[in-house]
Amino acid sequence: MATRSNAAVQASKSGAAQPASRPVPDPGPDLRVPDRRQVAAHGRRRQARVLTFLASACLAIPLVLAAVGHAVVASEQVRSDALQTEIAQALQSQQDYQLQKAELVAPTRILAIAETHLHMVTPTSVTYLPPVNPGESVAQAHEPGFVAPATHLSSSTGVHRQEPSKGSATRGSTP
Repeated sequence: MATRSNAAVQASKSGAAQPASRPVPDPGPDLRVPDRRQVAAHGRRRQARVLTFLASACLAIPLVLAAVGHAVVASEQVRSDALQTEIAQALQSQQDYQLQKAELVAPTRILAIAETHLHMVTPTSVTYLPPVNPGESVAQAHEPGFVAPATHLSSSTGVHRQEPSKGSATRGSTP
């Protein structure tokens, strides 16, 4: 026959729950008086942890800043290289356009187009017209005492000469 203690052992082996006999008291705060050596050792450990953290931060922060700086420099170098390539391409296209312009405005090309496409011919004689004096300016016409000089065309040279008229006086001189 099984006794009550044997049944409890068998129930605990089979995983069945035991009836709670007494609740276990909750351990409260440790109210022992600390030893001075323990307090000093705890303070030294805390100070060592703080110093280790500060030393790590003093090493890590400049390393992180250097890495960020290198990343910025590298990205700016890539941008600079792209801009240099773009400038080189623009300069090459500008040189190509200048060469095209020089070829298009070449006098031999223009003469060839004029003769072939526009059917123009070279003139046998060229008549040049002499320059014409447009006359007095508006400011000169409104000045008091100003008389416009007469212009004469010299028949031998074909050049205009300006001769003062008899009634005109130069400024600051006596007649």
